[in-house]
Amino acid sequence: MSVYCPHCGRTHPEGQRCPCRPRPKRRPTEGDATRAEREPWRAEYSSAAYRKARQMAIGRQLGRCADCGRVCAEYRDGRWYTAGMGGEVDHGRALCEGGSSEVENLTLRCKSCHKKRDDARRAANR
Repeated sequence: MSVYCPHCGRTHPEGQRCPCRPRPKRRPTEGDATRAEREPWRAEYSSAAYRKARQMAIGRQLGRCADCGRVCAEYRDGRWYTAGMGGEVDHGRALCEGGSSEVENLTLRCKSCHKKRDDARRAANR
């Protein structure tokens, strides 16, 4: 289904940004260069094992938030997608605290529930 862009008058696929309104690019910061050293666990996010475990965790919950039950992922073409739906895969025990990316440690949450849980974890670690 196509939607009308009020800025340029063209139509574009629903759920996608109109080409006339490109997303602004973020300028690199000094911290970007050292992020891999400071947060080595992030390298695991691009591994095939993590992506498979993530798909299994989302499928286990049928695309619904573990806390509030909101639908935050959709299944199409044999894969689960969270983009545009507000879903985030959360680690029960954070990687920076020694957690793993095993399926048992992953849970799908909507953005608001994930933020609440993450804020509480950070407050407890202060």
